[in-house]
Amino acid sequence: MPQAIPNIPDEDAFMKNLLSGLDSTCQPEHPPKLKRTASCSSIAPQTPSKHTGSRPGSHSNNLDISMLLDGAENWDWNDMEADFLTPKKSNSGKTPMKPPSVKRSSVARRSASLSATALDVNALLEGAENWDWADMEDDFITPKKPKAKSGTVAMPAKRHAKETCTRCVVDDVRVDRELQVLSVRVQSSRDSRTVILCDDWVDADIRKGNTINVLGDFDSFGIIKITSKINFLINHPDILITATALSNAPQCRRKPLLSALVRSSLDFTPALVWGNMVHEVMQICMAEQRWDDRFIEEHTKEIINKKLAELVKINVSVDDAKREVKARSRGLRMFSERYIAETPKADAVLTNTRAAANQSSLLAISQLHDVEEDIWSPTYGLKGKLDATVQAVIAESTIDKRVKSESLLSTHTMPFEIKTGKTVAGMEHRAQTMLYTLLIAERYGVDVPSGLLYYTQSEEVVRVPQSRNELRALIGARNEMASYMMRRNTHGKEKDLEEPFLPPTIDDERMCKKCYALDTCMLFRKAVENVVDTSSPIADVYDLKTSHLKPSHLTFFKQWEELISLEEQDATRFRKELWCMTAQEREDKGRCFNSMVIDASFQPGKVPNNGKIHQYTYCFVRASAVRGASFLNGHMSRGDAITISVEPDLLALARGFILELTPETVVVGVDHELSVDKIQTRLEMLRGARIAVLFRVDKDEMSGGMARIRDNLAQLFYVEGDVRRLELVVDLRRPLFDNEETIADDLQHIPEYVRTSSGMNPGQLAAMKRALSARDYALILGMPGTGKTTIITALIRTIVAMGKTVLLTSYTHSAVDTILLKLQDADFGILRIGNVDKVHPGARRFTLAERRLPTTVEELENQIIAPPVVATTCLTIDQYVRNPAARKGGLETSLFRRLSEAHPHAVIDLTYQYRMNEDIMELSNKLIYGDRLRCGSEEVAKSTLVLPKGCMTGTLDLGVCLCEDSCWLRHLLSESSKVVFVDTDRLPARDSRVGDLVQNDVEANLVYQITEAFLRSGVQEDQIGIMSLYRQQIKLLSHILQDRKDIEILTADRSQGRDKDCIIISMVRSNDQGQIGDLLKDWRRVNVSFTRARSKLIIIGSRKTLNSTELLSVFLRLMDERGWMLTLPPNADVKHPALQSERCGIRSPAKRSKENESVASVNEPLSKKLKTPKVEEGILKGRPILQDVVNGGR
Repeated sequence: MPQAIPNIPDEDAFMKNLLSGLDSTCQPEHPPKLKRTASCSSIAPQTPSKHTGSRPGSHSNNLDISMLLDGAENWDWNDMEADFLTPKKSNSGKTPMKPPSVKRSSVARRSASLSATALDVNALLEGAENWDWADMEDDFITPKKPKAKSGTVAMPAKRHAKETCTRCVVDDVRVDRELQVLSVRVQSSRDSRTVILCDDWVDADIRKGNTINVLGDFDSFGIIKITSKINFLINHPDILITATALSNAPQCRRKPLLSALVRSSLDFTPALVWGNMVHEVMQICMAEQRWDDRFIEEHTKEIINKKLAELVKINVSVDDAKREVKARSRGLRMFSERYIAETPKADAVLTNTRAAANQSSLLAISQLHDVEEDIWSPTYGLKGKLDATVQAVIAESTIDKRVKSESLLSTHTMPFEIKTGKTVAGMEHRAQTMLYTLLIAERYGVDVPSGLLYYTQSEEVVRVPQSRNELRALIGARNEMASYMMRRNTHGKEKDLEEPFLPPTIDDERMCKKCYALDTCMLFRKAVENVVDTSSPIADVYDLKTSHLKPSHLTFFKQWEELISLEEQDATRFRKELWCMTAQEREDKGRCFNSMVIDASFQPGKVPNNGKIHQYTYCFVRASAVRGASFLNGHMSRGDAITISVEPDLLALARGFILELTPETVVVGVDHELSVDKIQTRLEMLRGARIAVLFRVDKDEMSGGMARIRDNLAQLFYVEGDVRRLELVVDLRRPLFDNEETIADDLQHIPEYVRTSSGMNPGQLAAMKRALSARDYALILGMPGTGKTTIITALIRTIVAMGKTVLLTSYTHSAVDTILLKLQDADFGILRIGNVDKVHPGARRFTLAERRLPTTVEELENQIIAPPVVATTCLTIDQYVRNPAARKGGLETSLFRRLSEAHPHAVIDLTYQYRMNEDIMELSNKLIYGDRLRCGSEEVAKSTLVLPKGCMTGTLDLGVCLCEDSCWLRHLLSESSKVVFVDTDRLPARDSRVGDLVQNDVEANLVYQITEAFLRSGVQEDQIGIMSLYRQQIKLLSHILQDRKDIEILTADRSQGRDKDCIIISMVRSNDQGQIGDLLKDWRRVNVSFTRARSKLIIIGSRKTLNSTELLSVFLRLMDERGWMLTLPPNADVKHPALQSERCGIRSPAKRSKENESVASVNEPLSKKLKTPKVEEGILKGRPILQDVVNGGR
């Protein structure tokens, strides 16, 4: 089927929209022709000619001779008979690679007379001694042709002459006549410069304080003009906008911004599914160079089986999917026969709607560089994921009956975009592809004058040449979008006037009704922008989508959307460090591993077959050993999101997660292959020399989850949204319950209920009945150890026995898996959904990765729908909100608290606990629970940690204990010491800096000695848990105890639902300033830590430092009153040499910066002593915010 070529009215309409308001004088009357360049034996950059981008037409009356002779200084005058266009070869000692010879195409005869007023005689006569005087009738300006030459070789791609990019901060903005004049400071040197915006750039929204990139060269006076014809300006370059979003901007600026704010997983259409599958099939064919029907059919089947979940969503069978994909990919073999070759074939037509009428082109794709390559460009403020990057050979020819001419071959690295829908004019596709040419030029270091669009249904390829006018318009649209997004990023700050952070609606009824973002657009228009509209073309659809919303609904959405945005800013504030800071600078802050190489000896394990990100596994080590350095130092931990880059040229080559972290190695799972050979070749092109590949591994702040959360919020308010939850959560409708007595009678006939509820106390039984009688929801408020995990497990078993299904969810993987580990013996199906790398090993058997790969939709449905229990983490904001303004605005308020305060009758309290002995329970009772917590039995109340062996009893050898008086370690091990605070002030045990994090080496050593003493006394490893609120301390402890595989070392956040016979807590902070930061002021975390212990609780810290805040001073007074305080004598940490760890004291080689000296950590800035509320006994009473604390521990 012939391709639908865009007609002139279509292109005129698109260009009018894209270039509206631009200087029309810079639009060329005819598209520029490909400039013929001399073949080069090297790829060194050349100074661009002043004539670049313009060439006289073949019938021009004004011949530019200097253009014709451009580059003559590089011609090989001593080798005229061979090829006079070849630059002089180097005679250096080094033997360069033999360059490909190029057969010169004849220059077209110019029949037009030359005007004397336009003719430059000097230019005309320059080099006349080499003209071919024997061939004057043919073309007297053409040098003598070689006698015999066969074949035509493509000119190699030119090395990309990267534009000068100067990063500046705007100090002042003023309008002078029709110019906008910016006074700026260069960010690196602090030099003052002037930027003058002319033509359409005058309308750019540039403000004081903005960061801008200036692309072009300043003159000797420090001034640069940015006009319609030269140079570019990028506003807010740290905001990377996708090329896909930007390509849609000419139609509607609002839609791509809304798509970034609200990311829905429900926008799933058959066309999208088929398109993705055909993309993948073609990418595999290109990579494997196999295009036969059998190969395509096999991989189509494989891809369909891998994407069965998508078929379930669109309700299509495997056979139907095969037929659909086969039909859409039927042209792939024809494509390969036509276009996959070393040189263009006669039928490999390359369509170019911008070419002149007498121009034709042929295409050969000779090499595949990459597929699904993710490229970030802080230079242009763009990013994109490219379908493919290819090496293309293009044959250009001009049809002229009067001139015999050969095709001119040229080789280019080009973006190759695959479009599987119905062939359309593709104006958005052209814009997207054109933007990709900028990204590839930066990534590969070669000139990319055009890109390729392949429409699978037309079986033709369209060439998209770069056009400054279109690029200028697209960059202008990008700057406008970035300005709106930046307004959102400054939302909540002090401002005189709240500006809209979304462009206005386009009010086009036809386009708006078909827009996939219509519901979201209308919701923001009503709730956030408060638009009143009764007369516009979209007034009716606006009313249809929003008339059901009450004022309270609008207020709720606006408030919570704003709070989400504030937290979103905090989550993404480090992203720009990847390109604004060197790897060493970022490593000093603990957010990067610098100078890394891939360990070729590493043997990766099996990659999960359902992972979307984890496609490849690599182990990184230091390129050269750094004494005392450890990967455990810093903010990066197992499970953290990371990016892999090569500084400074190749940013974000791959993205993924840390799988394993040791002092010497980092194992990562990433989404993209890291071929050192390919990367080295690319670096050689970029830098002009062959150098070693050194990677940097950066912590990445992924913020995409916030867009999902915002979508969950928006779904409540759509006209076809979740009405029931809107009533319950927003309107706070009273929850309904069935009669509990009737329910109780019915439950007696369910054997599973009778079995699981036997032995429960009255409070637990009441919680079971309330939950099972709820029509809407029930709230179980359980203090630590009161049996919430037991009740949840019993409820799941009972509900399944009643023939119903269960969704089990929590905000941490640890909490979900704790429940599943208690359902290991269940006789019903369980499906665990989530990142397999983060699932507890004991719960992985419930994941799809551990099951046979289904081959039909029915098999998959059986795996995902048949299990009555589905378990997963819920997408939520961390319960510990980081942004102060969001916290102040109420983002910390949990749904549990909101519902429990509105409807107390829905809450069931659990007060009898079965975990802690009475001493440990008293600690939390006095500080938090107002003596409401009770031991469930006498056995629990009197429990103690029994030591099977007497390691520290009797007379001790000097190698074991050097204590002069009584042994402090023996006191700790005593079975009568159930709660002990170990005061380290006399040692001393100061905290220390690791980058901008904090750790305490002495406390870590003490923890190790205490742990070893317990183990030598017969306590089992799985009876001991070690905790700290500080991630850096956790990493240090994990390092020195790495041989003790069964000892769990946890933060408070990861300990939910866990308990151990003995808990040892390192409080870390110890300094003369009394600075403890924010973590130790968070009683939710502290309380969770205390209440993990069953029989023995040991807390190690500095009494003097911790006493500086009111809340902790109450805790220390209680410890004093009960006689639970143990003050260590000086040097107590070295009195037991036999228990010392050889791994203690790992340090970071990084020097502390001034900023590091004043910052404890990202999450915990050092600050002056803050005024804190006075703590009264029974702090829970009258303080509803602490009700979440009660529910925080399990």
